[in-house]
Amino acid sequence: MIGEIASFSNALSNAFTNTLGGKSTQISSWRNTLRASSSIAMAIISVVILFNLNTITLRVVLIGIAAGFIGGLGLPFIYQAFSIGSVSFVSPVVALVQSFNLILFAVLVKDESISWTFPIATALGALGLFLASRTSASHQKATLKVFGLTTAAACCFTGFSVLMTEIDESQIIAALFGARIGVLLVSLIFSPKSAQKPQSTSWKKYALLSGSCEMLANLFFMIAITNLELSKVGVFMASAPALSALIAIKLMKQKPSIANWLGIAATSSALAIIALN
Repeated sequence: MIGEIASFSNALSNAFTNTLGGKSTQISSWRNTLRASSSIAMAIISVVILFNLNTITLRVVLIGIAAGFIGGLGLPFIYQAFSIGSVSFVSPVVALVQSFNLILFAVLVKDESISWTFPIATALGALGLFLASRTSASHQKATLKVFGLTTAAACCFTGFSVLMTEIDESQIIAALFGARIGVLLVSLIFSPKSAQKPQSTSWKKYALLSGSCEMLANLFFMIAITNLELSKVGVFMASAPALSALIAIKLMKQKPSIANWLGIAATSSALAIIALN
C-alpha cells in the first residue's frame, strides 16, 4: 500500500510542481523561478539530511548530483512550456515522451523486448496528443515551440529517472541530497537577470511552493520505486496529465475543451498500457 500511495502522491506533487512553476514564470521569469524553487528544495533536504548522516556515501551522492543536474536542465524548459502553452497539451506530451524514452532505454541498453500492446499504446498516444493539441475552451493553443520545450524537458527528466533507479531504499535521502545539489548547480549557471522594470513579487510564493512540491515529488518517486514494481508506479503516474489540467483550471485560468479531455484520457490510457506491459 505504501508504494501505491507514494506513486499517486508523486503524480500529484509533479502536477503541482509544474503548474506552480509555470504560474511563477508567467509573472516573473524562468530564471527567477528556478533559483527560488531550487533554493527552497535544497533548504528542505539539508534539514532532513542532518538526521540521516549515516546514509551518506560518496557514490550515492555523486549519482544524485548527476541525476539532479540532468533533471534540473529540464526545469527551465518545463517552466516555460507551462507558462506559455496549454497545460492540457504540455502535460500529456511530457508524460508520453518520458515513457517512450524509458522504453527506448530498456530496449537498447537493457536488451528488453517490446510487448505486442506497444503499437496499441502508440496509436492511443498519437490520438491523445492530436486531441490534446486542439484549442482549449479558454483559447490556449499548442505550438511547435511549446512542443519543443516540453520534449526537451521530458528527455532531461528521463535521465533523472534512469540514474535514480540505481539507488537502494536505504539510500533515498542521501541520493535526494545529491540531486538537489545538482539542481542548485543548474540554477547557479542560469542566474536571474536584473529586472528592467518593477515587477510583482507574487511570483515568489508560487516558485517556493513549486520547489517544495518538487522535493516531495522526488521523495515520493524514490519511495514508490523501492516499494512497488516500476510498471505499477507507471500506472499511477499516468494520472499526472489529468491532475495538471484540473489544477490549471483554478491556478492558471485554463479550461480544457471536450476534445482536450478526451486527449488526456487517451494519453493516460496509453501510459497505463505501457506501464503494465
